[in-house]
Formats: sequence, C-alpha cells, structure tokens
Amino acid sequence: MGYRRLSLAAAGLALAFTAAAPALADDVTYRNERFGTTATFPAELFPDPLPAPTNGDGLGWTSPEGAEIFIYARPRQEGETPRTVVRDRGSVDDVTYDRSGRRWVVVSGYRDGRIFYERYIFRGDLVHSVSIRYPEALRATYDPLVGPVTMSLRGPSSG
Repeated sequence: MGYRRLSLAAAGLALAFTAAAPALADDVTYRNERFGTTATFPAELFPDPLPAPTNGDGLGWTSPEGAEIFIYARPRQEGETPRTVVRDRGSVDDVTYDRSGRRWVVVSGYRDGRIFYERYIFRGDLVHSVSIRYPEALRATYDPLVGPVTMSLRGPSSG
C-alpha cells in the first residue's frame, strides 16, 4: 500500500467519523456484544483475526508484519482514573506520550521494542479501550492511523 493511498484512507476515515457517515468499504467496525464497545479500523492493515477470548470482552487482529489491534472493555477497578492508567503504564512501559481528561486517557510509548498507542474511555463502571501495537519499522504505515482509529472508540455506560 502506498503512502498516498494510506493518507487518503486515513483522511477518509477521519471524515467518516466527523460527518457520521457510514464506514468505508475497506474498514471494519467491530462491536462487542457483551459491552457494546465499538471501533473502526482499516481491514487491510489488520487482516488476521485472533482467537476470541472466552470471557467475551473483545477481539484482536494482527498483520503478517507484526502489527496488532485490540478492541475491548473491562470492568473499571476501584479507584481507577485516567491518571492511574498513565501511572500504571509508566511502571511497566516506556511511556513517551500521555494526555487525559476526566473520562478518557491516551497513552503511547514503547514496550518490548514495539510501539504501542492506547486510548481508554471511562463510562460508568466500564473502561472501553483500543490498543494498537506495531514494530518501529512500521511507524510510517501505522502512526498516521492511530489517531483516527482510536478516536473511533465508543462505549456505553454499564451503570
């Protein structure tokens, strides 16, 4: 896939979210039946689904080059906030970027020689998340997608 096509796909993806238009034909919008978590990503960049976890909390996909995406939700831990997510990730990963609000957080950096970019949204007693991981050699392909893909994350409250 050329850079121009990737840029057009990312721009189209962002426009689709902004205008609330239907997803592009080459995109996958995953909706988790258990928690209602949704996110949209380019199918051609994550073509291989991973086995579904038995608890039904989400799904993951990979690429032949070693990129991964995970879309899921989980119960919110007592006392968990966007700032505690940053703190906890920083204790195990090399966090190079974080931003947070009252009900959301973005954390990015390096783990095991790979780039990770994660977005969490807090809704009631649930935390919805999308996580993208990829080898640094794939930065030119995946860096332009992390914003539009993670901003597509949605999730209802559970109570």
